[in-house]
Amino acid sequence: MRIALIKPSMGERAGRPYRSPAVLEPVVIALIAGHTPADIELTFIDERLENIDFTRSYDLVAITVETFAALRAYQIASEFRRRGVKTLFGGFHPTLLPEEAGRFCDVLALGEVEKIWPAVITDLKSGTLQRVYRSQGSGLENFRCDRSIYKNKRYLPVNLIETSRGCRFNCNFCSVSSFYRNGVFHRPVSDVVAEIAGMQNRFVFFADDNIVAHPEQARQLFSAIRPMNIWWASQASLTSAVDEHFLDEMADSGCVAAVIGLESINPANLQDMNKGWSASLGQVEKLLDAYRQRKIMIYATFVFGYPHDTLASIKETVDFALAQKLFMANFNMLLPFPGTPVYNELLAQNRMIYPKWWMDRDYSWELPAFKPIGMTPEELAHAVSAARHRFTSFSGMFKRAGDLSANLSGPFKALLFLAANWISRRDILKKTGMHPGFSGCELFEKEASGL
Repeated sequence: MRIALIKPSMGERAGRPYRSPAVLEPVVIALIAGHTPADIELTFIDERLENIDFTRSYDLVAITVETFAALRAYQIASEFRRRGVKTLFGGFHPTLLPEEAGRFCDVLALGEVEKIWPAVITDLKSGTLQRVYRSQGSGLENFRCDRSIYKNKRYLPVNLIETSRGCRFNCNFCSVSSFYRNGVFHRPVSDVVAEIAGMQNRFVFFADDNIVAHPEQARQLFSAIRPMNIWWASQASLTSAVDEHFLDEMADSGCVAAVIGLESINPANLQDMNKGWSASLGQVEKLLDAYRQRKIMIYATFVFGYPHDTLASIKETVDFALAQKLFMANFNMLLPFPGTPVYNELLAQNRMIYPKWWMDRDYSWELPAFKPIGMTPEELAHAVSAARHRFTSFSGMFKRAGDLSANLSGPFKALLFLAANWISRRDILKKTGMHPGFSGCELFEKEASGL
């Protein structure tokens, strides 16, 4: 039997498919491959890198669906179904919006895929595919990846590894807590060590939602990987900087960069985000300096569009990011994801400009999907665009490169700093004007009418 696994592109810009200047391995694809029997012929198509050949014959096409790529996923499924091929959707978006997603596929795989994929395979072989498969419970005990599925794909030379899933915090804009219901689940540390040992690349990105969610578990991981002489980065909450001994262990284990969701420098906004705990940790500048003292580069994320944001405060945030000489920063407009508290609030307040922005071809990446308070949507869009360009400008890069304690503390980090900032600068340009889905999908347009 033949199964195709597809990772869709997010959309197109000026009629051309979005192609990222830098693409990372999708862990979920290797995870599915690791749970697929050897007698199944498995093909992986990453539309971020290559085109889809719809003329090929498959017994099942399984598509992993993220919200921004949902429209494109629906279009892909529509074309395969027209040709008589069964299609399956899995991932965050179908799990949070099963009724919508179910209109455009034959099978829904809801929740964590490794728990239900064996049943999908069994039923496919017997010709008894069910309409819905739903994982029961969570956990990472039966986790195995087959990375040979990435063969001949042009990914960045970074190995992505999951050690945990979920986050103990519940920020109102984040869909992670909705998907995992605020639970945090860990793989056995010995399994993680064995996976790393089987890789040739020394640079690892731990694709965890919050690698320090449980400090004691994180300490066990740090201790186990310290002798392995790897460089690693991951997403982590600012709590990791409060305990200096914990931060020492993090740095000694090979951490070179941490992705920190600062989100706002305004405590009132943090309260609105249900992130008030962050403001109680202490002065942010001192916490960031604690990372720099240990040569850990900081990649910070900020979100604009909350009630206490102003045009002046957005500019002040960029001033802060430059003054702190951040390795990288994402300046994002609040993008209300379905299933999150902030989406439901904005919908109830009749402030959504694009209620289903992921399905709306009039929406594009650089626009707000909602009406902000205190400024017009156009003013918010312009302010965020100016923030992105100022931070990634050559003068902004030069100023931040002056941090010799972390960003330029060695040849590897200097190369990483330059490469990451150059890629980010190019990616901003490529995403500006990008719309969900592809144009010219008339069959899908007909199917989707009235949604």
